Amino acid sequence: MIPLELDLQFPLTHPDLDASLVELWVQQALTAAVTVYEDADLLPPYTQAMFTIRFCDADEAQALNLQFRDKDYATNVLTFEYGIDETGTVSSDIIICVPVLIAEAEEQQKPFLHHAAHLCVHGVLHALGYDHLEEDDAEEMESLEIDILHQLTIANPYSH
Repeated sequence: MIPLELDLQFPLTHPDLDASLVELWVQQALTAAVTVYEDADLLPPYTQAMFTIRFCDADEAQALNLQFRDKDYATNVLTFEYGIDETGTVSSDIIICVPVLIAEAEEQQKPFLHHAAHLCVHGVLHALGYDHLEEDDAEEMESLEIDILHQLTIANPYSH
């Protein structure tokens, strides 16, 4: 198991959000990503992880999305991936917009916590180098997300 240092920030929260749940989701995603390497008889390029996950309001998410992605709207999750340092630590800041999370869960008729888990897992996978810009990469990332969420007894988030 890869050691994890997790800083959770809740400037905006939700009654169902719980730090121990978020930590479980993050750890599950990290473990699954390491397993992908192990199944390929490879060592992961990192030996520890240091993540900050911040649950914020729409104004903060919109400002960050505009500043760093030149997109003027609040998005559900933003991942700032900082890479792997000389000690083997992969680090990242993951921003989750609570109002967008709530709206999307309602829109997609999903339980709030299921969608919150998906966004956490999605953000962590981005932090670990996964992305969805190319179709093959998107399929790989989505497949891993589905597997991780299944282990958490959460339905396929892409089946709606």
